[in-house]
Amino acid sequence: MRFTQTLSKTTFLAFLFMAIVIVACKDDKDEPDPVVDTNPIVGTWQVTAITPETAGTTIPALSLVTTFAPCLMNLKLTFKADNTIATADCPEAVSAIGPYVPVGNDSKWKVDGDKLTLSNSSSAQQFKFTQTATNLTIIVNTNTDATKPPVNALLVFKRI
Repeated sequence: MRFTQTLSKTTFLAFLFMAIVIVACKDDKDEPDPVVDTNPIVGTWQVTAITPETAGTTIPALSLVTTFAPCLMNLKLTFKADNTIATADCPEAVSAIGPYVPVGNDSKWKVDGDKLTLSNSSSAQQFKFTQTATNLTIIVNTNTDATKPPVNALLVFKRI
C-alpha cells in the first residue's frame, strides 16, 4: 500500500513537473519594434500660403477654400515617425482641402524621392514636393475636370 501511495505521489509530481515545463517553455518571441521613419519631413508644419503654381493663373477653388476655412493659415500637419498624419487648429481646412489632399487623422504618408504619397481609408494621391529644413512645398493638381490641362496650386508650409 505504501508502495502504491509513493508511486501515485511520484506519478502526480512527475505530471505536475511536466505541465510546468511545458507551460514555462512557451514561445517567448518579442514583438518587433515598430518601424520608425527618419525622413526629414517628420515634424509639425503650418500652412503659410496657397498660391497658383503659375503666376497669373486663377484657381476658383482657392477662393472657396479660404471662404469655407478662414482659419486656413492656422492649419498644422504633423508627419509622425510611424507614417501617420495628425491635423490641428483648423478642421474646416481639412474638410475643404480633402478633395485635393487626403489629410486627416486617419491619413498616412510615404516619401519616395521627390514624391509624397498621402492616403486615407478611401483614397491615395501622389504629389511632387520640395523641402528644406524649414520649408515644405507640395504641388497639388486642383483640376477636377480630366479633359482640361492640370491647374496646380502650391501648398507652402513652414516647420514649427
